[in-house]
Amino acid sequence: MKLQLNGIQHYVFCPRQWALITIEQVWEENEDTVIGGLVHAIADDKYYEETRKDKLITRAVPISSSKLGVNGIIDVLEYRKSKNGVKLDNREGNWTPYVVEYKKGKPKKDLSDILQLVAQVMCLEEMFNIRIEKSAIYYKQINKRVETIVIDALREKVQLLASEMHHLYENGKTPKATIGKNCKRCSLNELCRPRLTHHKRSVSNYIQSSWEEIQ
Repeated sequence: MKLQLNGIQHYVFCPRQWALITIEQVWEENEDTVIGGLVHAIADDKYYEETRKDKLITRAVPISSSKLGVNGIIDVLEYRKSKNGVKLDNREGNWTPYVVEYKKGKPKKDLSDILQLVAQVMCLEEMFNIRIEKSAIYYKQINKRVETIVIDALREKVQLLASEMHHLYENGKTPKATIGKNCKRCSLNELCRPRLTHHKRSVSNYIQSSWEEIQ
C-alpha cells in the first residue's frame, strides 16, 4: 500500500490531522486549504512543457517510491542540462531534475514544507537512479523561490516519518488529540476534539452518532 506523498506535510503539522484525513477519511475546507488549492492549480497542467535555453520545464509530474511507499505529484519539475544528469526521451545531452514545489504562504518555522520537498526528491532519485543535491519551494505570499540543499539528515528524517505513517495506517491507529499552536490553523479543528480521544471514539463514528441524534 502506497500513501500520498503530500501526507508527510500533514503528518509533520499534526500526526492526528494526517490520520483523520488518511485513515478515517475526514476532511473539511477552510480559507487556507481553498487558497492552497488555487495556488497548486496554477502549476497542475500535466500537458505543459517549455524549453528555455538549457532548461526544460514540466508540470504535474507523477512520482512514486517503493522505498518510502508513497505516490505523489510534483507541481513543477525542471530539467537542467548537466553532464552528471540523466538521459531524457527525445532530448539530447544529460539533464538534472530540479523540483519546484508551490506553496501559498511564506516559509514556515517547522520543516513540513521542506520534508515534503525532500520526499519528492527522494522519489526522483529512486526513479532515475541519480542523486539530487538541491531543489526549491516557491512561496506565493513572498513571490520567491527558497532553495533547499538536500542533505542526508533530511533524507533520513523523511524515511523515519514514512515508516511511522505506514505503521499507523497498517494498524488503523489515529493518534490522540492534543491541544497546540497549530489547532487554530487546522481545517479539522471543529471535528478534532480532545474529548473524542478520551472516549476512544473515532471522528467518523462521532459524526455518525451526532447525525443520528438529529434525525
